[in-house]
Parts: sequence; structure tokens; C-alpha cells
Amino acid sequence: MTLNFRTALPMLSIAFITLLLDQLTKVIIRKTVAISGTVEVIKGFFELNYAENTGAVFGVFRGGNSILIFIGVIAIAFVFVYYKQFKQDIWMRVSLGFILGGALGNLADRLLYGFVTDFIRIRLWLFRLVWWPNFNIADAAVLIGAIMMIISMFRRSYVGNT
Repeated sequence: MTLNFRTALPMLSIAFITLLLDQLTKVIIRKTVAISGTVEVIKGFFELNYAENTGAVFGVFRGGNSILIFIGVIAIAFVFVYYKQFKQDIWMRVSLGFILGGALGNLADRLLYGFVTDFIRIRLWLFRLVWWPNFNIADAAVLIGAIMMIISMFRRSYVGNT
């Protein structure tokens, strides 16, 4: 597969910025919050709370670092295969950039540390007593990219191929 740099630039730029922000925030968290404990940003709603996640989302596959590394590599390969299909759609290139950057960020953690550093903790408004599981910039980027993809697919299905 050939990668046209001009059409791939939005995807690669978003991926690079996402990876950089993800890794930079994780370094800061490991050097500060991991030592000092939880930092309350918005009382009762938003905290920085260091966690070492050896599993996937919601703790699924806890301790399954090898399988999660494999899944991460597959996800990255998927991005490049999918890119080829939608390389003329800027919205899809940006969404793939978020997914690629997020996948690379968490994969880097798994390879370097054997776990993913999670640190963002928010309380759900509808359930004031429930804290959402810790997550990080990479997780948020994958979610943003996935939502963008769903919107794009919905748009293609119901509005026509734009």
C-alpha cells in the first residue's frame, strides 16, 4: 500500500499531536500525581488520579498485556487499511488520526511499562455517586475518532456519499 503524504498529512498530524500530548501528560502524571496522590481539579466532578491499567477498557483482560499489544498492532494496521478506502475524505482522515494516535499512545505504554497509565477521573452527572473508570488522552482520542467515524458513516448512509 502506498501512502500519499499530502492526503495522509491530516491523519498523521493528528496522530502525532495525540501521541505527543498523551505521552507528555502521562510523564507528568507519573512524576507528580503518582507520588502525591489524587489531585482534585473540580471538586466532586473531575480529578487527576493515577492508575496502572493492565487490562483494557473497564478492566477487561486484566493482566493480558500480550494480547492487548497484539490487538493494538491490529488496530494500527486497520487504520492504514481503512485510510486507503477513505483517503479522499478529510473527516475520515482526521478520525483515523485520532484513532491511530490513541492506539500508538496506549501501545507505547504497554511496550514500555507493561501497563497503560490512566489518570483522568470524572463523576457521572446522572449518577452523582459513580466515578467513571480512569482514562487518558489516548482513550479519549480513540473515542473521538470512533464517534467521528460513526457520524461519517451515518452521513454517507442517509445523506449520500459526500
